Amino acid sequence: MKPFVGRLQRCMESMQAERMSQLIVSSTANLFYLTGQRIDTGERMCCLLLDQDKPPALFIHQMFQGQLTLPDEIELVVWSDENDPIALLSEYVSGTGIIGIDQNWISSFLIDLMHAHPGLQPVKSRIVEKLREIKDENEINILRQSARIADAVMHQVVELQHLPTTELQMAETIRSFFGEHQVRELSFPPIIGFGKNSAHPHHESGAAGLIPDQTIVIDMGGVYQHYCSDITRTLFYGRPNKEFEEVYRIVLAAQEEAIAMIKPGVRFADVDRMIRQEFAARGYDRYFTHRTGHGVGLELHEGPFLHQHNLDEMRPGMVFTIEPGIYLPGRFGVRIEDVVVVTDTGCEVLTLSPKEVRYIDIREG
Repeated sequence: MKPFVGRLQRCMESMQAERMSQLIVSSTANLFYLTGQRIDTGERMCCLLLDQDKPPALFIHQMFQGQLTLPDEIELVVWSDENDPIALLSEYVSGTGIIGIDQNWISSFLIDLMHAHPGLQPVKSRIVEKLREIKDENEINILRQSARIADAVMHQVVELQHLPTTELQMAETIRSFFGEHQVRELSFPPIIGFGKNSAHPHHESGAAGLIPDQTIVIDMGGVYQHYCSDITRTLFYGRPNKEFEEVYRIVLAAQEEAIAMIKPGVRFADVDRMIRQEFAARGYDRYFTHRTGHGVGLELHEGPFLHQHNLDEMRPGMVFTIEPGIYLPGRFGVRIEDVVVVTDTGCEVLTLSPKEVRYIDIREG
C-alpha cells in the first residue's frame, strides 16, 4: 500500500498548492491510482473525498465494500439503497471554500451537493490526472511488458493470419492472440482498415474483405495489469506499389524524427508542429487529421496530449504515443504508432515491432 499512500500525499500537496481545501475523485482510473482498487459501481455514487483537515474518505454502496482492500489511511463510508448518498456525503463536506471536482463525476450529483452546500465553490480539477502523467518505475515496467505483449500479438497476426480475410475476422484473431498471452481485456476494439477504409483514422472494423493491392492498417492494444498498450502498423497486401512506398516513407521519417526529439524540456507542441511542417513540405499536411499522440497508462487516452497548442514540457516518466499518419480519402492511409517513455536524457521506445516497408505476398495467403 506504500505507493498509494505516497500518491495520496502528493495529491494533498497539489491541492494545497492550488489553494483547494477539498477534492472529489470519482473516475475509475483516478480511484485505482489513489487506492489500488479497481472500482466501478455503475450508476451508484462512488467517490473519494480528500480534505486538507480530515482523513480521506471513500463513499461506496454496500454491495461493493467486500471487494475492497484499502490503505489504512482511507476511511470507508458505506451507504445502502435506503440512504441518500449525497446527503451522507454532505455531512463530511465542509460547507465553504473551493472544492475540486474531477472530470467524471456525474453532474446531477454535483447539483445536489450544491443545493446542500450553496456556499461551496466548485472548480474543475485535473490534479490526479496530472499526477498520473509521471509514471513511477513499477508503472513503467508494467507498461514495458504490456508493450512486449502487443509486439508479440502484432508478430502473430502478421505471420499467422490466414489470408484473404475480412476486417472483423482479423480483429477477432487479434483478440484471440491477446488471450493466448493471458490478456483478456483489450484497450479498444481493434481498428482494422483495408484499402480505402485505411484512410479513416478511427475506422470501425467491418465485413470488408481483403483483396490484392490493398493497404492494411492494424491498430490494437491490450490491458495488462490494468495498463494499456497501443500500437499501429501499416502493411501492403500484393505487389510493390510506388505511391504506397512514398507515403509510407514520409510517415516513417517524420515519426523517427519526432522520436529523436523526445527528451526532458521539449515542448509537446514543437513535436507536433515539426511533423506538420514535414508533411507540408511534401504536400500532405491537410491529410494529417489528428494529433500526434496521447498519454497511455491506466487509460488508453490520458495526458499528456501531443498537439500544437500544448506548450507543456516533457518530463522523465511521461509515457505517450507518437503516431503520425497520412490519409488519402477514397484511396488509402498510412499510420505508424509507437509508445515511448521519456528518460533523463531522451526516450525509450516500448513497442518494438518492425517498421520497414512490409509487403505480404498474395501467395502467402
